[in-house]
Amino acid sequence: MNHPNLCRTLLVFGLLTLALSLAPHPAQAAMSFCNRATVPLEAALGYRADDDTSTQNWISEGWWRIEPGQCARVYGQPLSQRFYFYYAHALTQSNKDTPPTTWSGKYIFCTDDKAFRVEGDGDCASRNYQSTGFQELDLGPNVRDYTLDFKDVPTH
Repeated sequence: MNHPNLCRTLLVFGLLTLALSLAPHPAQAAMSFCNRATVPLEAALGYRADDDTSTQNWISEGWWRIEPGQCARVYGQPLSQRFYFYYAHALTQSNKDTPPTTWSGKYIFCTDDKAFRVEGDGDCASRNYQSTGFQELDLGPNVRDYTLDFKDVPTH
């Protein structure tokens, strides 16, 4: 066995591995929720279905439990809509003199007490779901990746 050739081969392999590890990687397009509040929270996402297989057109999904300082990917595909909707509530009080923080709005989606994925935003009660007011998130045109930060100040 020729040691100079083996050393040269290992050196080339090592340099290629290093170059590949330093090369920029394409960003994973997605929607993420980050908890910048001081207490754990649960969050839900609402959006219009992209495909023609959904008979109801609107989808709501939840719950993602997110600890303070942590993030959760709530939608793992490139964002294709301008508008998305969210709802979240703190699981405990951040201040003993105030109720737990809620991030809500006027756009109604169906939610459940346990993990859920609901097609359609109407007739929630008749389908054994709760009607919950979500906040609108206007991403503007051509945004494919977005992170929403929840902070202790409510946005309802």
